[in-house]
Amino acid sequence: MIARSILAFALAAWFGGAPSDLREVQIAPAGAETEITVVVGGDITPHHFMLADPPRLILDVEGATHDLERHSYEAIGRGGVIRMRTSQFRPDVVRLVFDLTRELEYAVEKAQGKVRVTFENPGESFSRWSTQPGAAAAIDLTGASPTGRDMPAANPAPDAAAALAAVQQAQPRISVAYDSASMLDVLAGFSEFAGVSIVPNGDAASVMVRGIDIKNQPWDVALSAILSAQNLGWQTSESGIIVVDLLENLKTRDELLTETRVMRINYASADSVALALEKLVTPERGQVVAYSGTNSIIVTDAPSVVARMDTLVTSLDKRMPQVAIEAKIVFVDRTDVQEMGIVYDLKEREGGFVEQGINPEISVPDPNEPPQLVDTDGDGVPDQAFFKRTNETLVNLGGDAIAALANANDRVTSPALSILTAVTFGEFSLFSFIEALESHQLSDVQAAPSIQVVDNAKARIQVGERTPIRVLERGAQSEEATINVQFEDTGIILEVQPHVTNNNQILLALSAERSGLQVGLSDVGFVFEKQIGETTLLLDDGETAVIGGLTLSEVSRSESGVPGLMNIPLLGNLFRTTKENEVKQDLIILVTPHVIMPRELP
Repeated sequence: MIARSILAFALAAWFGGAPSDLREVQIAPAGAETEITVVVGGDITPHHFMLADPPRLILDVEGATHDLERHSYEAIGRGGVIRMRTSQFRPDVVRLVFDLTRELEYAVEKAQGKVRVTFENPGESFSRWSTQPGAAAAIDLTGASPTGRDMPAANPAPDAAAALAAVQQAQPRISVAYDSASMLDVLAGFSEFAGVSIVPNGDAASVMVRGIDIKNQPWDVALSAILSAQNLGWQTSESGIIVVDLLENLKTRDELLTETRVMRINYASADSVALALEKLVTPERGQVVAYSGTNSIIVTDAPSVVARMDTLVTSLDKRMPQVAIEAKIVFVDRTDVQEMGIVYDLKEREGGFVEQGINPEISVPDPNEPPQLVDTDGDGVPDQAFFKRTNETLVNLGGDAIAALANANDRVTSPALSILTAVTFGEFSLFSFIEALESHQLSDVQAAPSIQVVDNAKARIQVGERTPIRVLERGAQSEEATINVQFEDTGIILEVQPHVTNNNQILLALSAERSGLQVGLSDVGFVFEKQIGETTLLLDDGETAVIGGLTLSEVSRSESGVPGLMNIPLLGNLFRTTKENEVKQDLIILVTPHVIMPRELP
């Protein structure tokens, strides 16, 4: 038989060319129809026919070789297809058997490298399915191996419970009653009903089945219940044959076998998935290794454990939605200043004087300046002297004199209004400076950072600078002391970590900061001003929320003047300087997230 197969394959390669690889099988909705697409890497010839009781669609692909991951996909459960089994029927023919929910009219179309089978969808809408890895595996009712991959689609795939119920509902249902029957007769009946091959172990064949009455249950559920009651179990081989044996034998066989499989991770991190799989390995036997070169995981363990790992991997390794986050940070700084005061200067016109701050260009001798001719000794004759500009207090004791200053040390800074008046009282002159200032300053800083990040990942955006800070260690005054440099980030900083919930809402952990650097007044060196908003909130797609609102108002008022005179009602205003400074700062942070669902794969 082997020689004939090799000869047939050689003749097919000689006369008709080498067979093409059968690479993938897809099941996808096409309007109100179900479309099965078989992808082959070359020219092929399809043959097909339908079987009844139970309904099965047989598709033979001539000119192809089997290149799928498995031979049995047990729980497809969508579009009228219950399961699929594949095999290398002949050296150049791959046979695909589709178990259907009922007999259907179908059409077969051949294209370049593809075979399409279409028929009316007898069930509800469903998501795409493929034998290629890359999405969640379909539910495996036998617990033996993964059964395929769900492709991302516009309609979300049903959850595990709903998918299990749909698959069980799609399975042919059976009602049986056994009072005293051999296990061979029971298995033969199930094999005939379900159209599957069942092989019992010798110990299992000798078991008698008594007191069994099952009504209107899926055949595989009924078979599992009967076997479990007799301390038996079943496994499905890669060729689709069901093997029945004692549970302890199945466990022993599974423990003796070891399988090594490479699982390619498409979207998640191999290290994170490997960390989760390590909880499933058999102690002192199983092994999980993450290979970052191809973002893959190498697992070695019993076949049943490897199968569970594969199911878990396909559930974890999904295309995740992305979240685009638009934030707006508004910072408004308003400063209102009001100052008013009167400065008095009383002196003799021909005597000494005391001046401070009234005329900042008073001259005093300075040898560093070029000489000028000025009468410095009061004899009426100009003398050579040197001068510099100053605003220090000057006292001239050039004879008997009376001079006085009032409010000179607390004048209005950069006055917008300055009025000088002079009144003469005999030999005395009284000068008064009326100064006033009112100013309004407005600073409006707006930043609109936006960032896009995958679900459950952290993202950070900063517009600003990094300021180096010297940190002195203990004993900094010694020669052996070291100085470390730390960096402080300042500017507009946005940090987010979104999570898209099942109902398409966004659970958002967000931190927004506006900070700046100022020179400190102490020996510390720097002062960092920060406005920070941190929160976690739940938003709808496209909903805008105000996550931070801070209003800071600071008012300072000071009065200084001539003691006693400044407290006189009404007239006291003439002998004091009043300053009022009001600062208001407003910080508003708004955020708007948008969910970006992954595109449907072609």
